[in-house]
Amino acid sequence: MRNTTLIAIIIAVAVIAGVTGYYLASLRTTQTTTPTQVSIAFIFPGSITDTAWNEAGYQSMLAFVGSHPDVKYAWVQGVYDPTQIISVARSYAQQGFKLIIGVGFQFGPPFAQLANQTPGVYYLAIAGAKEYVGPQVSGANIRTDQSCFVEGFIAIQVSKTKQIGYVAGMNVSELGLCEIGLRNGIKYAGYDPDKVLHVIYTGDFHDVTKAKLATESLIQQYHVDVIKSMGDGVQLGAISAVKEFPGVLIMPSSTYHPEMYAEQLLVGEVWDWSAVYSQFYNDYISGKLAQGGKYYWANLENGGIKLIQGPACPQDLWNKAQDIIRGIINGTISTGFTP
Repeated sequence: MRNTTLIAIIIAVAVIAGVTGYYLASLRTTQTTTPTQVSIAFIFPGSITDTAWNEAGYQSMLAFVGSHPDVKYAWVQGVYDPTQIISVARSYAQQGFKLIIGVGFQFGPPFAQLANQTPGVYYLAIAGAKEYVGPQVSGANIRTDQSCFVEGFIAIQVSKTKQIGYVAGMNVSELGLCEIGLRNGIKYAGYDPDKVLHVIYTGDFHDVTKAKLATESLIQQYHVDVIKSMGDGVQLGAISAVKEFPGVLIMPSSTYHPEMYAEQLLVGEVWDWSAVYSQFYNDYISGKLAQGGKYYWANLENGGIKLIQGPACPQDLWNKAQDIIRGIINGTISTGFTP
């Protein structure tokens, strides 16, 4: 009888131990497969209310975090100087942020410098040159050659004077790509861009007055009646100038503020970087970034660029533009640029 009792006790203990062991093993498995919250920091070089570049980046950030509620994020604006960039980015890295996104071409060199000093931290320079892509640094840009191709095609056909103007900050990155697109879109419509397109790079993204004077000079000297604008304060200056010439139309970039240009809007161009932010984030989660930096593109296909029909754009011409957009996406129409 004692032996029977002893055997029963041994069996009971074994069963309890087995159940406990199974529970603990399950608990350990659950704990190791639960994803750690990812922290992302966004750094904007200018004001998030600039109606252009920085606002587009900020709105894209809100769209991204809205679709990724598990992400912890922080942001700061007005960080333009390389020394500032290094200081702010290093601070975020020390706080435990694993992904740091700088929304501007000037972030490439500082991020490349910081990468070796901050192991385990990955950087993304929006509009950053490909030469700075490295083990921990990725870059991205936007296919303004696509959007501006369509806008050039529309502009030259709507123009009464057959003279188009382009006012931008500097001939870099997406601003230079836009000129390529404008020229080829005008050519696609059957016109010589050398004769009808007039370009001014003001050399400054923030000087509103300089941009306004540049726009006025194009209108008065070359009788331009359609203006394409790009770049923070440059855009504000161009819009201000166009308002003083009721017959002149405008095609602004980055954001959509119809209250600013009303019936003078020909085509609106909106930039949405959230698709790029998502690719960068997903590549980190999947471990792809550990294999080296990537280069991403926001474009017509992934929704990174959206074109909006303005009141001044005829419906039949807008319909033709949709065919061109489809042709660009499927590769049957070349914008003159290959990534």
